[in-house]
Amino acid sequence: MKRTILFIGIPLIIAFYFAFIISRNACDYVMANHPAKPIPFNHKAHLTKYGAGPDCTYCHGYYDNGRFKGLPTVAECTSCHDRQGPDKSADPTVPLRKPVLSRYKDSDKPWGSHAKQPPLAYFSHKVVMTAKFEDGRNKAMCAGSCHGDKANSTDTSMLKGKMLMGRCEDCHAALRISNKCAVCHN
Repeated sequence: MKRTILFIGIPLIIAFYFAFIISRNACDYVMANHPAKPIPFNHKAHLTKYGAGPDCTYCHGYYDNGRFKGLPTVAECTSCHDRQGPDKSADPTVPLRKPVLSRYKDSDKPWGSHAKQPPLAYFSHKVVMTAKFEDGRNKAMCAGSCHGDKANSTDTSMLKGKMLMGRCEDCHAALRISNKCAVCHN
């Protein structure tokens, strides 16, 4: 009896352990968002060289109704990187023509987003980014609050990690914003 338990039980436990590890890693991979990034992008160069400055709304602005645009369209890129513009320039502040953009229509957004907001949550970038303390300072900033140091980032990788509800609640508490469910969930 004890031998049967050893011969069946131990291999079964080992098999379940490996199955658990494999399924957990597979789940983590599927749940993690791995967006396509077919066009290389250097945030640091755009924020320093080209005068976009620390205001992320230069490329990631709002529609007239206040909704956040998210990732820019190719048309927004070609407004600076003219399709007929120069390939080389002695002036490092001149945006050069990017041949890779010619593969896309003006309305395309070729970058995939790291952020996938679940349907049960409501988040308004405009409300958060325009909220101010009594002394006039902004309560939130793109880099410090959610997106990490994009000003020194030379690619489009996610810097601060996955946004989980606990991080949102911590930020709400720090910025003295209500953590009541109805604030973010309808």
